[in-house]
Amino acid sequence: MRKLLAITLLTLMLLSAVPIRAGEAQIRPYVYEPTVPDTAFAVLALYRTGDYGKVLEGCEWLMAIRTPFDSWGFASGEEHEAKYTAMAMLALMRGENIARGRYGKTLNSAAYWLIYKQNPDGSWNDYTDTALALIALREFVDGGYINETLVGFRKQVEEAINRAQGWLMGTEPGTDTERIFGYMALGEREKLREMEVEGEMKAYRAFALAYLGEEVELSGDFDSTVAVAMALYATGDEKYREELLKREHFGFWGVLHYRVLDLLSVSKIKGFEELRPIACPYLSKINPTDDWERVILADYRLLCNETPELPSGISGLLPWQVAELARVKALMGLDYDDEVDYLLSTGKGGVWRDFYNTEYVVEVFRFLNVSYNYSPSLDYLSRNLTWMRETTDPKTGNPVYYNVPTYYFAYGVIVFSEFGMDRELNETLSLLAERQYPNGAFPYTQGSIAGITSTARVAWALQEAGLEDSEIYERAVSFLRNLLYAEIPGPEVEGETAKLANATFLLVRDGFYIGNATGKAVVGGLDGYVVIYPSKNPLAITAYGVNGFRATEPETGEGKTAYLYIGAGVLLISLAGIVVLRGRRKGKK
Repeated sequence: MRKLLAITLLTLMLLSAVPIRAGEAQIRPYVYEPTVPDTAFAVLALYRTGDYGKVLEGCEWLMAIRTPFDSWGFASGEEHEAKYTAMAMLALMRGENIARGRYGKTLNSAAYWLIYKQNPDGSWNDYTDTALALIALREFVDGGYINETLVGFRKQVEEAINRAQGWLMGTEPGTDTERIFGYMALGEREKLREMEVEGEMKAYRAFALAYLGEEVELSGDFDSTVAVAMALYATGDEKYREELLKREHFGFWGVLHYRVLDLLSVSKIKGFEELRPIACPYLSKINPTDDWERVILADYRLLCNETPELPSGISGLLPWQVAELARVKALMGLDYDDEVDYLLSTGKGGVWRDFYNTEYVVEVFRFLNVSYNYSPSLDYLSRNLTWMRETTDPKTGNPVYYNVPTYYFAYGVIVFSEFGMDRELNETLSLLAERQYPNGAFPYTQGSIAGITSTARVAWALQEAGLEDSEIYERAVSFLRNLLYAEIPGPEVEGETAKLANATFLLVRDGFYIGNATGKAVVGGLDGYVVIYPSKNPLAITAYGVNGFRATEPETGEGKTAYLYIGAGVLLISLAGIVVLRGRRKGKK
């Protein structure tokens, strides 16, 4: 493994020494958001493999999503917690080794926040928070990141470490995750070795042992980004590195920002097919709990080349759901006679329940070439459309169609187009044009909040009806494109100068952060530079090597911290008990 790491490091240094000339701006799907666990552990792993540019990218994203208190929640805007702040600190300490002076102030502020939030008994929130906070604070002190000019600060941090260690030694962990991080925080190598774990916990355990300086063996595949990062950290295996880098998005690691079904709905529209491989891996995590959900998910499963789980019966389904089940079965090559017979026997005068159910059944019958007299159904749809347009809601004074969901009219476009009902088609298009917002989006009902799925359904319906040249379609597609895609330009490099409007350049020379530049920067002689684009509310953060990023000193604290167990442990537990007792007494006064 060491030989592999050495070769990898040498290759990376050679590659990073070559100036990178930017190409044209790329328009790519932008549907993820950074999360602290994914990004922080990716940084830890890639620091070990010498991917220092990627480390700085991840660190800058962590800086971008921190709170005003230099603390972190799971993601931007979420409640800050000790465990996420500790994860971010561990990552930023690696970044500080590459760009000295860039993250030091934030690290000291984050350490202060942790001390401020520590409970009197030495804990933070729960066992995992406490273990991770202890790990981060100990490395913060041992690694030389503390600002020694802050009078008394070192003593405060060391006291917080002692209180946390005492609490952990006197508290029993309840889960494998707690045990792993607890043993890691207390340096309990033997207990980690003796643990029997399965699945993702194998990567967690290997990570903890590697952090403590142990050689570990690990194999297998892992689903979560955190587990993949931990596996890479522990082994240096190139397959984990490749997998981790595949999961990077514009410099960060994270989760989907949008609903999986929203993205799959959009992927039905021409030009958006590349969203499908992004969303499909998440679909398998959605498990239907009843027959209604099984019907709704069936089409999405087929989109992702999965075999859908079909309902056990049809008696509890709405007419449109029975029709959809028949359509799905047809696509799967299964017999759908029962569904068609059921619909034929339950329709009343060509009507199934309401406008939407009727139009959906009619459309599926047409798709399946069912022998059926469509006239009564089409006449009902025409009359109902007129009623919705001309009738006023007595409660609001608005036309009834204001309260009708947008997808009713979307499917109406398909039916009226297929059956040559030009008047009804034009009236429906007029209603949709009235409902469409200036930015091209469609709400669920008239005047409500714009939604991805409503917009996607209209665009898809217009596409199915052959109306892709309509203004409604073009504006809807433009909205989806602007929402789900981003144009990411790269810097233009001329000689020793890099330029990119509305971008911030972070400059690193000889292992030190030497400042920022806006719009352009002289990059000759640098280790490298990091481009944040745009400067405010960044979309992408990219590191470019010049002479090559390097760590000014090796990691400290990993596997090198002395842990005092017996005598010190008893003393710390006693001290923790005194603190708790004093706290209780104060509470009684």
